[in-house]
Amino acid sequence: METKPAFQRPDWLKMIESILTEPGRLGDYYHAFHNYSLGNQALAVEQLRMRNIEVSPIASFRAWKEKGRSVKKGEKAIGLWMPFTPRVQKEGAKESAKAEPKPRPSADEKAKASSARMAFMMKNNWFALAQTEVDPNAETPPVETVKVEMDWDATSAMAKLGITEVPFAMVGGNTQGWALPQAKQIAMNPLAQLPHKTRFHEMAHCLLHGNEAVELVDGSELGKSLKEAEAESVAFLCCSALNLPGLAEARGYVQSWLGHSTTDREAYKKSAARIFSTADKILKAGLNVNAEVAHG
Repeated sequence: METKPAFQRPDWLKMIESILTEPGRLGDYYHAFHNYSLGNQALAVEQLRMRNIEVSPIASFRAWKEKGRSVKKGEKAIGLWMPFTPRVQKEGAKESAKAEPKPRPSADEKAKASSARMAFMMKNNWFALAQTEVDPNAETPPVETVKVEMDWDATSAMAKLGITEVPFAMVGGNTQGWALPQAKQIAMNPLAQLPHKTRFHEMAHCLLHGNEAVELVDGSELGKSLKEAEAESVAFLCCSALNLPGLAEARGYVQSWLGHSTTDREAYKKSAARIFSTADKILKAGLNVNAEVAHG
């Protein structure tokens, strides 16, 4: 087992662009890697494909031993991003006893500060099932195959995320849905052409833009803003992971945004990590997984 730390930030934008080039790929391996973040899923599969290794469930060296399998001789581990918070010595940490107390930061401010301090370490600790073999000396039955069936439940996801759906009260036929992020409310057009994509889009607004009171309407002029690009990117990732329709429409919009000015692209680049994180939250909040394990 090898570990080569690399203290840096993942190139989330590059990962999004990689998925955009093959929009059906994410759904192909989401079943195998649903326990991992979308970013790490993309990273794991890219490494396996480069080595011509079959995409299959991954686990650490020790975890495979516990499952009755051992890593084949000569196989090299793949790396995943692991988050950590570096210790930073602040200047003037020792304040005078007479110093005026600072107001307590809000939850949103704490989250932003924590995100700003967050760094990532690349650790090469994982092996795919295809890189292992049955351990004849294992005390537990070896895992041969894992059949995973999954579905996504909108009601469950919205309840866990604190998002409510209200009646759709608009006469605009082109409006697919709308969101009030601050109130965490969404509305869906009963005749929405791509209901799953629209729901993911509006839910993303609630999670990404909850500090704003404005109404964000899908299909309006606000579709040219960065906020709409972020929400549509989340919808694209969610639809891709679950093999749902709407990929072409979402993909086209996101690629169009990435083709905008350098300023727009840089703004989007700063959003990429938040986009992956939000898609993860939405998917995991409503995901139902049924895994059937066959032992040899």
